[in-house]
Amino acid sequence: MSLIDIKGVDFAYNGRPVLAGVDLAVEQGEFLALVGPNGGGKTTLLKLILGLLAPQGGTVRVFGQPPARVRRRMGYLPQHAPVDPGFPVSALEVVLMGSLGSGSGLGLWRRGQRAAAQKALERMEAGDLAGRSFGLLSGGQRQRVLIARALVAGPELLLLDEPTAAVDPRGGVDLMNILAGLQPKVTVVLVTHDLGFVSPAVSRVACINQSLSIHPTQVINGSLISELYGAPVRLVRHDHDLEGKGGCRD
Repeated sequence: MSLIDIKGVDFAYNGRPVLAGVDLAVEQGEFLALVGPNGGGKTTLLKLILGLLAPQGGTVRVFGQPPARVRRRMGYLPQHAPVDPGFPVSALEVVLMGSLGSGSGLGLWRRGQRAAAQKALERMEAGDLAGRSFGLLSGGQRQRVLIARALVAGPELLLLDEPTAAVDPRGGVDLMNILAGLQPKVTVVLVTHDLGFVSPAVSRVACINQSLSIHPTQVINGSLISELYGAPVRLVRHDHDLEGKGGCRD
């Protein structure tokens, strides 16, 4: 059985269809990117996988169960993370917010929780940020900290909504390469609007605009993207290897 198994899913907001007849299977250890236009259903699909929304038709199973029953096995980074950069909190304390178990408040976490938070930062190559103020970090550094927060409880499935949105191009490539290093232990499903960050790392691309189609990264081209977005689009391909080297070409 697939780790994520979605069959014939329909969903609408106030009668406006967002997803129609969506089928998707994601295997253990995959790195899948969801791409598509605004309003095409990318974030809605993530919320269905999380069990934050219920399908109005079809079925969603994660680890063979209804999503709400296995939510603790998932880590999630929403598009707009609810952490105020002006709040006086360190990067390590932000990661601790994702810890399961008891903690009476900041500064009262158990030693094991602090060790897990530090390890999560190190997995994101951000261990040196632990004691720094979250509000003083760059956009790319904040995203690494927030993904570490989603990782701290040891999820088997990581769902990320636009993690490169506030990151410069080089930082985005670096972030994708770090995420690629989480496999095969962690399965990653990532929503992005920027195909330039897709090809170096992901195994497959799911193109979604109400309906969904799956493609290997090698066949993502200008014609396919124009069809998906409903307008002429010029695709710029970033040919970076896993060390972030290489150029880009049309």
